[in-house]
Amino acid sequence: MDMFNMVGNLTLLLAKKGLPVTITLALAGFACAAVFGSLVGVIRFFKTLILSQVLKIYVDCMRGLPFLMILFFLFYVMPFFGMRMSAMTTAILALTLHTGAYVSEIVRGALVSIPKVQHEASKALAMTTWQRMRYVIVPQAMQLTLPPLAGQAVLHIKDTSVVSIIALIELTRVARVQMQSNMEPLVTFAVLSVFYIVLCYPVLRLAAHLEQRIIEKDK
Repeated sequence: MDMFNMVGNLTLLLAKKGLPVTITLALAGFACAAVFGSLVGVIRFFKTLILSQVLKIYVDCMRGLPFLMILFFLFYVMPFFGMRMSAMTTAILALTLHTGAYVSEIVRGALVSIPKVQHEASKALAMTTWQRMRYVIVPQAMQLTLPPLAGQAVLHIKDTSVVSIIALIELTRVARVQMQSNMEPLVTFAVLSVFYIVLCYPVLRLAAHLEQRIIEKDK
């Protein structure tokens, strides 16, 4: 009975204290990353001379650095330059920069994969660059980005667990605190795992569904 009570109390604490913060981080961080990453991907697709090279350096750095290092840099190093942010703001910014780099490559890859004949056909119809992108290229590219973006969203949700290291009270932080008091790491992290699976599973199914729809459409 004590074990059931402990699991019940832990589940309630995780749902009440940690889950809202984790969901906020996941939604806000991915929304910002999707917008920022899409913008970076489009700019790099057009190969604007200087800006494209600067953004390439950003993408390579973000993809090459561990997320934890990015988080530490923003939280501990930036205050020395007069840029002190709250733990929540730091976490969202770190998630945006990190996930945004991967989103930009997904978007750029989708744009590059559109056959050149599509560009040439739209040019033959006297479309401007804006019209060509809006009506021909982007709609096709969006379909290609959806499955990998859904997969990236799962990685993004799991990355939110790392921000507990800067004392942000999300799911993993709540579980660690409770584990230190109940001394039951197996039970504590088993319950925590269920929360992350519940969060990630619908996104995984969505990614599989989108991928299957694209395969069926291409047949």
